[in-house]
Amino acid sequence: MDFSRTATLAKDNEEGYRALFEYATVGILVSDERGNIKLINPTLEKLLGYTNDELVDQPIYLLIPERFHGKHHGHHSQYFEKPTVKFLGHARDLSARKKDGTTIPVEIGLGYYTLDGKKMAVAFISDISERKKAEKNLIDSVEMTNLIIRNSFDAIICVDNNGLITVWNEQAEKMFKYTNEEILGKHFADYLIPSKYRHLYKQGLEDFKKGYVIPDINRLVEIKAIDKYDREFPVELSMVPVNQEGHNFFCGFVRDITERKKAEWQNKEYRAVLERKNKELEQFAYVASHDLQEPLRTTAGFFSLFKRKYSENIDEEAAQYINYIQEAILRMKTLINDLLQYSRIGTNVQPEPFVIKDLVEELKADMHASINETNAVIEYDDLPMFIGYRTEIKLLFQNLLSNAIKFRRINISPIIQVQAIPTSEGFVFSFKDNGIGINPQMHEKVFGLFQRLHTQAEYKGSGIGLAHCKKIIELHGGDIWFESNQNHGTTFKFTLRNLTPNTHSF
Repeated sequence: MDFSRTATLAKDNEEGYRALFEYATVGILVSDERGNIKLINPTLEKLLGYTNDELVDQPIYLLIPERFHGKHHGHHSQYFEKPTVKFLGHARDLSARKKDGTTIPVEIGLGYYTLDGKKMAVAFISDISERKKAEKNLIDSVEMTNLIIRNSFDAIICVDNNGLITVWNEQAEKMFKYTNEEILGKHFADYLIPSKYRHLYKQGLEDFKKGYVIPDINRLVEIKAIDKYDREFPVELSMVPVNQEGHNFFCGFVRDITERKKAEWQNKEYRAVLERKNKELEQFAYVASHDLQEPLRTTAGFFSLFKRKYSENIDEEAAQYINYIQEAILRMKTLINDLLQYSRIGTNVQPEPFVIKDLVEELKADMHASINETNAVIEYDDLPMFIGYRTEIKLLFQNLLSNAIKFRRINISPIIQVQAIPTSEGFVFSFKDNGIGINPQMHEKVFGLFQRLHTQAEYKGSGIGLAHCKKIIELHGGDIWFESNQNHGTTFKFTLRNLTPNTHSF
């Protein structure tokens, strides 16, 4: 026997074992039969915060949480009676206590050897904190997913690669009337799709399995569905493919849109009726502008001729009657023109951006005579830019400013304050005056067509101005209201929504 070679191999093995012990990426601990620590490696020192010198000849209980001391004593004795290679940690949670008193989850591999006739246990200790954290996150994620599935407002239905239903939440039960027991494992097309469409869905599933792209995947579509009692109804479906551990399946998010479709249909019918009514109104406007105004002009002309030709042959009372008729003709002409203007609001125009302040400045110039005559003051800050029907908005502001000036208190100059507050979609405007206010008994009539709140002798006008305002505001998707105390002024408030160039009005 070559003793020198054997000694060299022994020395090499010793150095190899020492390197393995020193540089192992897992913690290594050696203990004797009495449960005393004999050695730990640098990795375990770093993991637990102890040095080797601090732990040598210390009981292994120092590294075990107190709640496990009783169990560990029995396990330790049993192990040394029949030592084997074991791996601990899969079946139950294990913990190690660090020097600072905190604990960490660990997995432990056990081995043994004999040194000078004494049995030694070797523990290979791995910190599994990150894995436990990942497992907890996964559990939390699964629980959250289940919570979402259970409480979703949508029916959530998952099917496997063969179209068999694997997930069926409470909303799906309510929508389709099948319980979990009745539907799980059934082919979705046979139970949820009207018979005339089933072959399309089954063929689509086969095509997908062959690698073809299905156009309805990963997008929102509207389809027909049926429930347990063969009621056919429209649904909105979003279907996504999922691959989990090599298994393909689909999850669909389904929403019953019966009420929405009904509302859309009703809205379509309403728009059709509204369009028809507007065409009738346009026809009426044509009649008003031609057929009604022509005899009115003829009547006015003949009365003027009659007055000039026979003025010397009629008495004062007859002349007064003629004046009354002419004034009535003028009022009728004003009513027809106002009604014609009302019918044309919002027709054949496109929204455009403009600055409200510039529009008010234009109105001040247009209304220069009445403003000077009444010493009216119009107060406003930096009014914003707006996107809408400029001509109509100008008419709206003109009507409100004119009313504030017209319905002023005796010997008190009108003061009109105009403000605009921005909102997410547009603005809230207010026109506040110091005028005569509105009688509470007349509040309900304010925005009606030809609803006059005063006699013609008190205030001239057709009673259609505020009806104009209401229609213009509704054209911009807004509302109008007012606050008023008789003899203490009125504040008109209204909302206006910014429009886009493709906005259509009827």
